[in-house]
Amino acid sequence: MSAKERNQDLHMVAELVKVHLPNTLNKLNDPALCKDICAVLAINLRRIAADIEKSANAWDKRTYHSKADALRRENAWAEQAAEMSEIFAYSPKRFDADDLARLQRLVPEDLELLQRPRFKDIQEVRGAAAAARKTMLKPPK
Repeated sequence: MSAKERNQDLHMVAELVKVHLPNTLNKLNDPALCKDICAVLAINLRRIAADIEKSANAWDKRTYHSKADALRRENAWAEQAAEMSEIFAYSPKRFDADDLARLQRLVPEDLELLQRPRFKDIQEVRGAAAAARKTMLKPPK
């Protein structure tokens, strides 16, 4: 994954957490769609975390250990947020405002929102949790 692709994924994470999850929870009151958004978040965050580790390993091979460690520290939130998003996507518990607040606390505030949103209609992600459960994410316990 290139830096450009990683940045696109980070912008998507910011859009989902800062715009779509709050709107879906508060305005639409659609907890099933919230779970689908969390599944998309988990997939993107796992991609970001894997790419960060790959980049850090490349720095380690060049003996830039302090740079690699700094990259890992700066982006440690991605793996934690991915795990939490995955839990929310699978949990039988209804997604609520407390869950949203916990997720928003993990995502850095300085992630930028783009002028042009990635999702014009968030309904595009409907069914993502079920699809991810079958293909990409860990099976529920």
